[in-house]
Amino acid sequence: MGDTKMPQNLPDLQREVSECGPDADRFARLVYWLKKGGSQFPKLYLKYYDEDYRAVHTKCAVDTNVEVVYVPLKQIMTTDKAKSSAIGKAIRSSGYVMNCSHSWLACYLCQEKHNPNSYWKPFIDILPDKYYNMPIFFSDHYNKHLKGSYSLEMATTRNRQLRQEYDGIVSRCPEFRKYHYLEFVWGRLAVITRIFSLEINGRTTDGLVPMADMLNHHPTRQTTWGYSDKKHGFVMTTTRKVGTDEQIFDSYGRKWQGRYFVNYGFTIDENYEDNDAVIHGHLVTDDPHYALKRRYMGGWTVREFQPQAQWNRKARDLLSFFRTLGASGEELQNRPNFNCPISIRNEMAALILLEEACEKSLTKFPESLQTDHKLLKTNRWEDSNHRNCVVMRAGEKEVLMWYIKLCRDGRSLLALPYEKHAKNAPPINTRFRPYYDAVIEPLVRKQTQYTKI
Repeated sequence: MGDTKMPQNLPDLQREVSECGPDADRFARLVYWLKKGGSQFPKLYLKYYDEDYRAVHTKCAVDTNVEVVYVPLKQIMTTDKAKSSAIGKAIRSSGYVMNCSHSWLACYLCQEKHNPNSYWKPFIDILPDKYYNMPIFFSDHYNKHLKGSYSLEMATTRNRQLRQEYDGIVSRCPEFRKYHYLEFVWGRLAVITRIFSLEINGRTTDGLVPMADMLNHHPTRQTTWGYSDKKHGFVMTTTRKVGTDEQIFDSYGRKWQGRYFVNYGFTIDENYEDNDAVIHGHLVTDDPHYALKRRYMGGWTVREFQPQAQWNRKARDLLSFFRTLGASGEELQNRPNFNCPISIRNEMAALILLEEACEKSLTKFPESLQTDHKLLKTNRWEDSNHRNCVVMRAGEKEVLMWYIKLCRDGRSLLALPYEKHAKNAPPINTRFRPYYDAVIEPLVRKQTQYTKI
């Protein structure tokens, strides 16, 4: 049973919860429960900003490599504990196989939320009651701002997967039928937005770690964390200095914008390296070399790509497909490796087709990128959901525009004599330069050498 009764005088809790606003009572019970159970976070306190944003701040300046959070194993809600619970045993006995491991913890949360004497009550009480910021709950009011964005399909797919998981559980496990579908969804969202992957005594598992899960995301992490078998608990340590009263952040890792948005309900400003967009390639049936190209493509005639605006593996796969689409009969007869550039003519053809595909993707968005940038500059929004929608769609358009520029600049450079490349080559520290070094410069140099021969 969770001891949630509060002693009258707890001066050591005042600093930890004094800025928690309407959440002060709930967070006081959480802090009391954590401390009584052996958790330690003496340099941190909780701060309330609004209903959708809470944070962890420092009471004092914290140096690098300082342990700021310790949570013993008994206060970590792990997947193994969920499987060993009453509802976990019932699901396992039913024979149902979970499609997602997060569902174990979600089901356990549903069980414990309905238990007024649950050991986990102080922790469950601070979890958000609703997730208005999650795209899976968006109505047409918000979805209209996402027209053209792949995040709409992501949210639809996520809803379908959640429904299938819930229906699968209740079809095999009568004990879970007492919990409503939306309760299960609440549990899954609580898990995905707070989960830690841990290795405990040589076993890999997932866990919900109170207090540590309150740190918000920042691309540049300020902490590192993991389970310590020696200390029998979760340990979080700083990786840089943090000043007094500063917010202290964790990092959820590098992810494309759609994952931040659909999985966590927020977006990252200026996420240039990891923004991505959907680009479709299509082999038309009236192509004179349709059969041969289809064979080169492994039977595929339509492909969907989701690259970032940089020259990496995804971009190379993208160009490989479009090189195949643009190949001539003579080039196909030579059995080339389209993963590599094969000729100036073919590269130009591929870039023309890629530009057309990007333009087609752009037409799916009603608003222009200029409109999005203007909205972001004026910073006037209905609410944070509206802003996240615009940041999401703007990032996709920026990626598409980057590829359009790559196609145009690439064709211009491919048309230049080799002796002019030293003057016209893109600057070294640009995202276009790796493509130039890997593809354009070698092709033009090879053509020049062949001409001289």
